[in-house]
Amino acid sequence: MTTKTQTQTGLAGFLCEVTEEPVTFQECLACAQRGAPGCPMMPAVLHDIMNSIRDPEYADNMAKQAGAEVGFSVTELIGCPRQHVLKKKNPYWEKPSSMYRMAFGSGYHAALAQYPSGIKEQTLTWKFTFLGKSVLLAGTPDFIEASPNGWHIVDYKETGNPPFGHKVPICVHCDLDVYKGDDGLMCPNCGALNPRSSAVARVYRPPQARSSHVSQVNLYALLIAKNAALLEQKHGAKASGFSGAEVVYLSPKTPVRCDVRLDRETTLALLKVRLTALLSPGLPPVLNEADELWRCDYCPVRAHCEQAQCGPVGKAAITEHEE
Repeated sequence: MTTKTQTQTGLAGFLCEVTEEPVTFQECLACAQRGAPGCPMMPAVLHDIMNSIRDPEYADNMAKQAGAEVGFSVTELIGCPRQHVLKKKNPYWEKPSSMYRMAFGSGYHAALAQYPSGIKEQTLTWKFTFLGKSVLLAGTPDFIEASPNGWHIVDYKETGNPPFGHKVPICVHCDLDVYKGDDGLMCPNCGALNPRSSAVARVYRPPQARSSHVSQVNLYALLIAKNAALLEQKHGAKASGFSGAEVVYLSPKTPVRCDVRLDRETTLALLKVRLTALLSPGLPPVLNEADELWRCDYCPVRAHCEQAQCGPVGKAAITEHEE
């Protein structure tokens, strides 16, 4: 039943939910149709997952059509550059359960796109030259709307673990967040504070969008600015500047809305860093940002990454270093 094609690169099939052995998409679907004892995947769900898989050459194909040498989607740019390159060079397999949320989210997005106002899922592109190469950046914002105050961007994220707001202690003298040090509560300016004194107050911090999602929305803002004339011609929508942006986390209980600050200069700097990693010869470096290391735990090409690194990556690398 196991099928491996050593010369194939990219997503080659599924990892069986029961045996964890690699199988082709069709073998997995056929097994589900026969009952698949112990497997949570039903045929209809597998069929939907299979049809929801994006062509890995999606951005490059768009680039060729636009006369560019290479293309990247916004989603590819906010991910791990090393993973992106390794996926292009090696075959890999994923469990259907790991892709279930993606397929489920696609259906939710399609339902929300029925809302009659605004511009839904309009693919935007920007062609430019970087490091001597003609590059096409492509992205599809979930929802944008023009108003007298400017463009407003909304991006939806389906999740079972949305961000949440919480109360934090602050120093009333300088409004800085207080942290717990060896001597108790500490203010960066005032030093040690008595937690029961009037110098400490508690304020509510609303939920914050995750860093990669903030970057994604900011990259969309770049594309919207570059395609203002197209949006006016195609949709009759016209706006000057931006009125705001938000990421909406669609949790099972209730939506969680997180405002996003738009920062053009920071986003352009990020774009240059990611493109440099992706366009330079050799393998991009491993992730080292603390809030991004979770990606390694879900990476389907982690074995290839660690083989090239000659050691563990992600949180495991930090643990080994501490030991």
